[in-house]
Order: sequence, then structure tokens, then C-alpha cells
Amino acid sequence: MSREFLAIAREHWAKYPHMEPRDFAKLAYQSEFGPAHMVQSPDKVLAALLAERKEAGPEPIPPEPVGGGLCRFHITQTLSTLSELPLIGRMFRLTMAQTEGTEEGLLEKLAALEALPVPGMAEYLEGWRREGCPPVHHSEAFRNAYNPHYRVLQTRMAGFLPALVPIDRLVREHYAAWLRRGSWGEPLPGESPLAHRHRNGLRPFLAAVDGRCGSGKTGFAKLAEQLIPGSKHIAHMDDCYLPWESRASNWMEIPAGNMDLNRVREEILLPVRNGTPLTYPPFLHEGPVLDEYGEPIEIDPDDAELILVEGTYSQHPALAGFYDYKIFLTCDRDEQTRRLQAREGDYFPTFDRVWRTLEERYFAACGTEGAADLVVDTTGFFG
Repeated sequence: MSREFLAIAREHWAKYPHMEPRDFAKLAYQSEFGPAHMVQSPDKVLAALLAERKEAGPEPIPPEPVGGGLCRFHITQTLSTLSELPLIGRMFRLTMAQTEGTEEGLLEKLAALEALPVPGMAEYLEGWRREGCPPVHHSEAFRNAYNPHYRVLQTRMAGFLPALVPIDRLVREHYAAWLRRGSWGEPLPGESPLAHRHRNGLRPFLAAVDGRCGSGKTGFAKLAEQLIPGSKHIAHMDDCYLPWESRASNWMEIPAGNMDLNRVREEILLPVRNGTPLTYPPFLHEGPVLDEYGEPIEIDPDDAELILVEGTYSQHPALAGFYDYKIFLTCDRDEQTRRLQAREGDYFPTFDRVWRTLEERYFAACGTEGAADLVVDTTGFFG
């Protein structure tokens, strides 16, 4: 870990040669603890972002890794005050809540920094250790030279921002368009505002995220659930496998031949379109009994503003026409292999030979990537 951080520190030093020991200490602190010390209310976070946007430069700056799966996400005038900034504020608060560092980890990084030939480094770090390593600001030299305006975010959040922004915006526009169509009477006794809207013709916004195994589909769906305002439901394609006895004899030659696409359409997508409750039993992949279904998942569309269908084959041509928005996630082949090896362990050779091969045949046969509204390459998201 210390070697990885030292390499990151060298990269920052090469890019910002006016860095002083205090700036290296700040980098180490952010790498270990992120923004955990900056406890702020949502309103204060957004107000600070709006103020910084006015002072920041006009050109976009790519996120800069600081280690520990975190990055500095730069605030610039290119960011929208209605779309990106509120999402970045929510990302910042979620990063605060989820980052857990240790004093031991910080001290290890400080020891690595002493290998850098920076004047006064050892003396500054020794004094900072005696103080208990409190949070520090950038040096005046750094601020004057580089005018820093950024927030420390999880790298995966920063990477997924371009995919989260359109979902967030389109859900709001979906509801705004419905409101412009007319006005309706008072809610029924005990009826929630959302149920009242749905009774008068509003249905949930329906999106799908498809893509290559290991590209981050499930992680993106979880982030959307956490970061997009309003009530949501995530439907997983893994819950809709076909039992072995129901598959065609040549199912491996059929795109999505292992999936019960009829169930997805009849039990998830059509009910969303029609405003009726969703009830679908999930396929059991593990446990004492396989090839059977678990207890039904029941979702009342009156309780959801966004329904996101997640997983490979979710944008099969038999289903694609139901969605309001389609996202496709991909990543570099070598990076995909590394992720799958870490995830699958000893099962990877079989997974690679069977499932990754079938998946690529589906993409080629159905043109899934080209038919999506947005394609996001996640190669550098999870380092």
C-alpha cells in the first residue's frame, strides 16, 4: 500500500511542483480518511459547491487518484448548478459516510513520503505526528499556484457521474412533463402524494443498465439507488434465469437462451407500463435447492419514482422498447479479466469459457452497445 501511495505522491509532485510538505501530508490524509472530517449538512455542502464554482477555472480537469479508491474531483465552471453540483454534493456526503481509514494506515503513508527529496519533509511530518496528524489546509504556495477547488470522492462515484446525471435529470423532466398535462383533484383518504400522482396517469421512470460482466452494473445500480432522489426499486436480471429443464436444447446458441425474458416482460416491464403491482419470484442460484424460485418480490409502482432493471440481457431486443433510458457499461478486456479473476476465484476459467463467451455473442448478435442511449467505459473506476 505504501509503494502504491508513494507512486501517487510522485505523480502529484510532477504535476504540481510547488507542493510543500504540508500538501503531501494533506494528500496522505485524504488518501486514508477522505473527507470524513468534513461533516456538513446537505444545504451547506451545496452552498459551498456553488460558491467554489464561481471561483474555479473554466476548463474541465480529470479526476486525480489519491489512493484508497478515492480521487480529487475538480469543481469547474463547466459543471451545471442544476445537474452535476447537487449530485456531487450527495456523492461527497456518501463518500464521507463510507470512508474508514486508520491511524496505522496514515502513518505508513507518512513513512513512505519521507523517501521523497522534498526540503523540510521529515521535519514537517515529525511535527505533524506530534500534533496527532489533524486535518490540514493546502500551503499558500500551492493555493497561489494552482487555485485548487475540488472534493474528495470515491473514484467509482466520480466515474459514474456522466451516467447518473441523465437519469437524475430525466426522472425530474418525466415528472415535470406530467405536471404540465393538467391538474387533478384531492388525494383519496390515506393516499400518498406519489400514489395520487400515479392514479392520475403518472408511471415510474423506467431505465436499464446492461453491459459486460465485471463492468460495474450492480455497483452502478446501488449508487443510483443511493444518489438519485426519490423512491426507487432495482430489478435484477439474475432473478430471471430460466431453470435448466425449461431451456432449449441449443440454448447456448441463442442470445439470452438462459434467461426467462417472458417473465421480465410480463412480470416487471408491463406492470410498470400499466401501473399495476409487480410480483416476481427470484430464481435461486445458491442454497440447498437450485432451479427453483424464492419468495416473490412484490413492488407497488405507486411507491416508486424510478425503476432500474440491472444486468446482462436487460436490453435484449424483446425488452429494449419498454425503457425510457438505456445505459451500457463496458471496460478494457484486460481490466475485465483482472476483475473477474478476483471475483470468481477458481471458477474463473469456467466462467470465462462459458459465460463471458455467451455474453459477447449476445452483444454482437443484438447490437446492444450501439443501441444504448449512453455507453460508459469503467476501466479506471475501481482502482
